[in-house]
Amino acid sequence: MLTRTKTIDLRARLKRLEEVDWDFSTSRSQSAFSSLHWHPCRYPSQIPAVLIGALTEPGEIVLDPFLGSGTTAVEAQRLDRPCVGVELNPVSALMARAKTLSRSSDQIRKLVDRIRILVRQNAKRDAVPKTVQSEKWYTPRTLGDLRRLRSSIAELRGDGRVLAEAAFSSILLPVCRETRHWGYVCDNTTPKDNHERDVIDLYEKVLIGFAEAYEARDTYRNASQRRETAATEVKILEGDAATILGNKPIDGAQLIVTSPPYFGVADYVKAQRLTLEWQGVEIEPLRQKEIGARSKRHRLVAAEQYLAECKRVFEGCREVLDRGRACAVVFGESGDRTPMNEKFEQVVESCHFKLLYKQSRKISTGRRQNPSLQTEHLLIFA
Repeated sequence: MLTRTKTIDLRARLKRLEEVDWDFSTSRSQSAFSSLHWHPCRYPSQIPAVLIGALTEPGEIVLDPFLGSGTTAVEAQRLDRPCVGVELNPVSALMARAKTLSRSSDQIRKLVDRIRILVRQNAKRDAVPKTVQSEKWYTPRTLGDLRRLRSSIAELRGDGRVLAEAAFSSILLPVCRETRHWGYVCDNTTPKDNHERDVIDLYEKVLIGFAEAYEARDTYRNASQRRETAATEVKILEGDAATILGNKPIDGAQLIVTSPPYFGVADYVKAQRLTLEWQGVEIEPLRQKEIGARSKRHRLVAAEQYLAECKRVFEGCREVLDRGRACAVVFGESGDRTPMNEKFEQVVESCHFKLLYKQSRKISTGRRQNPSLQTEHLLIFA
């Protein structure tokens, strides 16, 4: 991936952002990918879309060290900016890859059709991994259908495998016996219901959703360029952000857009328990590495540890960001936790960044983890 950079008048560009309604109260998400897989605390796609469009030129590299399910990467690719994302959670990384394949929408549609045919034709019953709490989470009929899906997926390779795995992951919560709240799955609580859905039908609907989302991406790209071109590359690096950035995985980035985990609000790893069980991935080692996890909130040094871990990441960001370019951070905090915003700003500035722009925005009720989550802050450093 080549760095294509030029000097920009950053302050002039930031001036334009003063006209933006950061609440986006009258607009819907620009990304058709956003509803395909549940993910806690996902930020709205309009935020990275506006920032990338205002603070970079096509071809310049965008970095997100807390990639999550890939919102920044999706918008960067839609706007023809290469993107590098870092993500600890393998389920989130899978979703980000599935949303940002560089294939054309026609090729994606052919892959989807192939997967659907394979699923309908394949009646084999594959073994369920020992890591899956099968009787706990699924009814016998649901489990049988999931086994057949899994055996079909095992026959795929490459991008087809990525799409098929992502669609499989996306249906595990909707077909689960637990119907009260995702938090009960996160905390490994025994379900109280025998909820079922048509597994194969739901799986095909998700696959079709991927095809339609890619078609929307290409429609936008081709209209804006007035010609058809290949989608830009998205590079997703899986692991601890501080360690990966310390190894300088890219020559340079021209914009950082990211949203660090809220302190003590969500357990991002545990929230994807169902998929991790099917993948045979141990949750505890990942949870221990997770920054700001809710499960760590009662530790006496939890706040200090959170800020120290954030500092390690932004020290790495400083090393790969081109001089004079922006680092945009969407930072949120719960009113039930230790106040963090000012301390977080000081941590980032201690990494030789300077705060140039700050705006607060209201969090929509659909994104709140609890009633105390009402506001988050957009911070732009250079």
